Parts: sequence; C-alpha cells; structure tokens
Amino acid sequence: MAKRSKLWDLKAWHWISSAVCLIGMLLFAVTGITLNHAASIESRAQVQQIEAQVPDAILNQLKAAANNEQLPKSFQRWYQGQTEQSIASYKQLEWSDFELYVAMPKAGGDRWFTVTLDTGEFYQEATDRGWIAYLNDLHKGRNTGMWWSMFIDLFSVACIVFSITGLLLLKRYAKGRKSTWPLVLAGLGIPALVLVLPAHAASANKLQVEIPRLSVAEYHPPYVAVWLANSKRKAVLDLAIWYDTKLADREGEKWLKDLRLWWRRSGRSLSLPVDGVTGATRRPGVATLDLSPFAAQLAALPDGEYTLNVEAARELGGRELIRIPLTLPITQSQHHTEQGQHELGTITLTMEPNT
Repeated sequence: MAKRSKLWDLKAWHWISSAVCLIGMLLFAVTGITLNHAASIESRAQVQQIEAQVPDAILNQLKAAANNEQLPKSFQRWYQGQTEQSIASYKQLEWSDFELYVAMPKAGGDRWFTVTLDTGEFYQEATDRGWIAYLNDLHKGRNTGMWWSMFIDLFSVACIVFSITGLLLLKRYAKGRKSTWPLVLAGLGIPALVLVLPAHAASANKLQVEIPRLSVAEYHPPYVAVWLANSKRKAVLDLAIWYDTKLADREGEKWLKDLRLWWRRSGRSLSLPVDGVTGATRRPGVATLDLSPFAAQLAALPDGEYTLNVEAARELGGRELIRIPLTLPITQSQHHTEQGQHELGTITLTMEPNT
C-alpha cells in the first residue's frame, strides 16, 4: 500500500503541474514558432506622430522640475489634452541640459516623447506592432511588468516539476520498453548536434568598439549606432548602424528605436538601409570601424568642435551612450579612449591628418 501511495503522489504531482503548465505551454510553444519565423510573418506597424508646442508657462515649470522623477501636474494635464492619453506610471525619464525624454514601452508597442527645453518643441511617437508582436513580447517578458514576470517564474517552476516527475515516471515504467532511454537521450542529443559558428584589417583613421562579454543566460548582440554631431548636438553624419539586417521584411529595423538618441536625432528621417553605413550586429570582442571612406564627408564639414556618439541597446539588456570629442579639420593626430560601463567596453578613436 505504501508503494502505491508513493506512486499516486508522483502521478498527482505530474498531472497537477501539467494542468498549471497547460495554457502557458501552449502560449510559449505558439510564440516560440512565431519568434522563430518572425522574418516570414508580415506585420505592418501602426505609427502615430504628434507635434506640438509647450506653452511658455508650463515649459518654465517643466524646467524647474528638471531631474525630478515626477513631472509637473500642469504638464501632465497639457499632455493629456494634446494626446488624449495619460503619462504611464511606469514611465522612464531622461533629463539632459537641453531635452526631456520620456519612454513608455509596452508589450507589442512603444510610446515616447521629447520636449526641447529651450524652445518648447514637443514630439511624440506611438507604435503598435500588432497582436503577434504582443504575444512575442509576452514570450520574452519584454516590457510586460512585474505580474507577468512573476507568472513566468511560477510557470517555469511548474515546468520543472512536470519534467522531473515525468522523468521519474519514465524510469518507473521503462522496463520492457527498450526505446525509452534512447528517445530521452535523443531529446538531449539532437539540440546539441544543431550548433556550430565562424570570424574577420585596419586603417589610420578608425574607431574601435568593444562589445563586452556578459554573463547572462540569454544574450543578444547589441544594436549600435555611431554618428557625428556638431556643437549644437545636431546629427551631421552617420558612420555606422549595426543591427539584425538578415531578418526578412526588414523586421530588424523596428528595434532601432531602442537607440533612442540616434533615432530622434537622425534615424527616424533615414531611408534604411544606408549604403556604406548599415551593417550586421557585432559579436562580443573588438569591432573596428574604418573611417577612411568618410574622409571626403568629414572634410566638407565646417571647422569646429564635434562629438562622436556611440550608442548601444540590447534586447533584454540596457542602453548606453558614449561621447568622444573630435576637432575638425584633422590637423594633428587625435587619439581618444572612453570606457563603457555595461553594454559597451573600451571605445578608442584614432584620427591622423591627411598627408
């Protein structure tokens, strides 16, 4: 009787965990297919843009609240009147000397706006990528909030219980079924057999970008944008845009908005891909960008102080921006090194005068 009771307990754990897993397993199986074939599934994003002018009185209150985590009530009321939407409680604020940037990402879409603090110019972009994108984001836990994150943890525990109890039941009933363990080993061996990969010279004028090796369970190479801005912070020359260019229907371009500053300054007005600028994502290591093809464009720019911007954003990761000063024209050797903190490593710019 004790043996039967033990067996019954094992079966109970197995079927209860399977019941908990059922809907989640179906969802993750279906979205696993849609993610794996994202390049083949057409999805036309709906983008809504709003431009407006913040009244001077409200703009002054906004400036006074700079670097605060809360926006003035007057601005929130003005925003609601202009957009017929409220500012989300999970908003992400970024203040700079010249601009306020507010991001409100969500599963299957995105909403963000900027306010130029010296002129009061307001620009908002809201994107809805459709229900398949929404389900794909649920699969990845991307911009889904605390409760969904807790559900994924619970679902994962239930799957572990389901798998272990299933394995124990297999062991109990494997006698006389010679194919049991070969099939179990095949489940381990087949995925292991489906994995193998390859690698890439330099010029005097170059930018070396280190992509750090991160100790994370799920790693995606970051999207990176490199561009030159003048003393007024206006983008004047794009040098590199590295993203997933192999996805069909230019699916990789929709994530370029995560490169927030570049997207606002330059990206949203570009017709992608850009010859000589667009490239594939780089794996961890040091990637070298040859700047010699841009010699004529650099020479055509007015003399003065510029900033070379290197911005990186990684799925399930963070975003980082590094700025390097550059003086044009190049009359003497310039060598600058900056150190990234998380998404970027060491960034080195070397420029030599034309001989």
